[in-house]
Amino acid sequence: MINRQQRRAGRALEHKGLKGDWGLWRITSLPDGIPGGTGWCKQVREARANNLYVVLIRPFADEQGNEVIHLAIRTASQLEPPWREMQRIKNEICGEEATAVQVMPPASELVDEADMYHMWVLSCRLPFTLAKRAA
Repeated sequence: MINRQQRRAGRALEHKGLKGDWGLWRITSLPDGIPGGTGWCKQVREARANNLYVVLIRPFADEQGNEVIHLAIRTASQLEPPWREMQRIKNEICGEEATAVQVMPPASELVDEADMYHMWVLSCRLPFTLAKRAA
């Protein structure tokens, strides 16, 4: 349990982060997944945290054997990250040229147990884009 002083310090860091000063990523290796975790949490291999975000990183192979990296993102106050910040997280963790997607799943596959935001970083490009691609 955190006390009032810790909560205030956390809010001050988060406020600073909202202005773009996230601080450096602190990296925690999780070779056996999140301790006590179940389901996909057992497949998380790394956690990164800065002054604003915590990102769980879960690499896996899709049904065709392609590498995919699942990023699960949250803030202490359950703030929904704006698109630009999701792009920055993807760039800083997986690279500027990586392609990532967010998914709105069918109801039968919905998992909504925590205020986290998810993106899947693909090892390939999508067959469509808003930008014009060079041939």
